[in-house]
Amino acid sequence: MHSDLKETFEQYFQIAESNQINLYPVDANMVPKSQAQLEAAIPPLFRLANEINELDLNALRPLRNLGDVASDLAAYLQAQSRKIDLIMSHILATEQPEDELLRCDSYGGGGITATLEQDYEIGQDFRTKVFLQHEASAIFCYAQVIDKETVDLGFRYTLAFTQIRDNDQELLVRASLHAQTRQLKKRQSPDENEQNS
Repeated sequence: MHSDLKETFEQYFQIAESNQINLYPVDANMVPKSQAQLEAAIPPLFRLANEINELDLNALRPLRNLGDVASDLAAYLQAQSRKIDLIMSHILATEQPEDELLRCDSYGGGGITATLEQDYEIGQDFRTKVFLQHEASAIFCYAQVIDKETVDLGFRYTLAFTQIRDNDQELLVRASLHAQTRQLKKRQSPDENEQNS
């Protein structure tokens, strides 16, 4: 099982960018066995946020076909959508305070890495929430520790997703690509400044 999860984890690109996460240890029998069980386990606020994101995407697609006439309208609607996403993101991040607020070291479509003080065994399952700050989105899923190494601040864990919705996995892939673009732009800015001086 661990080798399958490791293989799945490695199929996806990981981006070294910190985001807020919640990790709540659960027994293996508490992990949903199907997508239907996962859907049933997702808190209503997370479901609402995902529906809002899907509505936004579906509403903006037809405007793209209208050309330049609709570009201002599309920009306005995207700004309104972004406001709603930011509010929902904040509400989601503060929901369920019993979950420990942590930061991940990296993320991607296959899972996350995080440095924690607590000592967990390989194979430990977690109810996992990932809050993507730049995307103003939140993901509810389950992950399992597939690798662990000792570091100065405790333990660096690799957690592979064991149950995640396809849309959320796509969102993580898009978010990691957007993050890579941001990082490349930051690297280029100092180089451009040196060339201009």
